[in-house]
Amino acid sequence: MATIGTFTSTESGFTGTIKTLNLNVKARINRVENPSDKGPHFRIYAGGAVDYAESGIMRSIGR
Repeated sequence: MATIGTFTSTESGFTGTIKTLNLNVKARINRVENPSDKGPHFRIYAGGAVDYAESGIMRSIGR
């Protein structure tokens, strides 16, 4: 599998960069303090003010 990003662990989640053919941005992945069963466990911030809610990937690997 190809590596599309590099991240380092921080107190509130992870910070790093995502690099693909069409994308080259700094990104921050923050843990949600009180996640619900059906809600996201992490929030992904890329670039300036873009916010993506992550719900399946990290939960499926047990984080």
